[in-house]
Amino acid sequence: MKKHSALLAAVAFSIIIGLSFMFVKISLTYEGQLLILAQRFTFAFLGLLLFLAIRPVSLRLNRKEVMLVLIISLFYPLLFFSSQILGLNQITVTDAGIIQAIAPAITVLLASIFLKEKIQKIQGIGITLSIIGVVFLQLMNSSGGYEFHLIGNLLIIVSILATAIWQILSRSATKTVAPIQITLYTMFIGFLFFNAVYFINGGSASEYVDSLTEVPYLLSILFLGVLSTFGTSLLSIYAVSKLPVIQVSVFNNVATLITILSGVLILNEPFYYFHIIGAIIIILGVVLVNVKSVPSA
Repeated sequence: MKKHSALLAAVAFSIIIGLSFMFVKISLTYEGQLLILAQRFTFAFLGLLLFLAIRPVSLRLNRKEVMLVLIISLFYPLLFFSSQILGLNQITVTDAGIIQAIAPAITVLLASIFLKEKIQKIQGIGITLSIIGVVFLQLMNSSGGYEFHLIGNLLIIVSILATAIWQILSRSATKTVAPIQITLYTMFIGFLFFNAVYFINGGSASEYVDSLTEVPYLLSILFLGVLSTFGTSLLSIYAVSKLPVIQVSVFNNVATLITILSGVLILNEPFYYFHIIGAIIIILGVVLVNVKSVPSA
């Protein structure tokens, strides 16, 4: 039963993450990155407070556990959200979604190194194929006369690495710290950090409030804050606490598909023939990574 719940959590996490790229892109048409991040975590924090009001949770951690949570927070939310929004400010949702497809391969590789989760030869081939697919896309973008942003692509890759490291650290941390405790502390740290950065950099309270009067922007921030920040953090940590990280990483494929479809169908972003070729190479690599059955935790 717990395994089924963890699988459902992984599916829900992937769907929300897949849509989040689109909502970040929409929010960027209204406001700057610092304000978006500050408000995103304010709503995540409000969601956290509502959760605590409904279901009180012990927040007590020892010194070692506090240090572990602080280290996790450096990767998620701080590094992940900073690199993601900066990257999406430069590249399309479609491109970001295709690059995101390498996430399972990166996660498998890191899990094999740090968690000693066994990696097989065919999985190694899959990781290599996924990386080749991404390199192919970047070469085609840069040589075909299409708009290409190296920094934007690299920032999305950094966000993928941050996610993989976060899941691996969370897998280890949940042996001694409850998933909900990790979520609560990381959300609180994100709330303090991004709001502090916004106001230190000259942000005003009036702009903070007035920006929320735009309905499309408000809906985007609500989705990003409550569901995509607080919700996915809780769902992902719960999933990796019950299942091997390698198995959870499979569900990033769902996020990739939803991200690409939302970019093309809803945002009307361009989609070229080499996007299809690159996506096929990457997805083939991901399939090989997960072709063998993964043993239960």
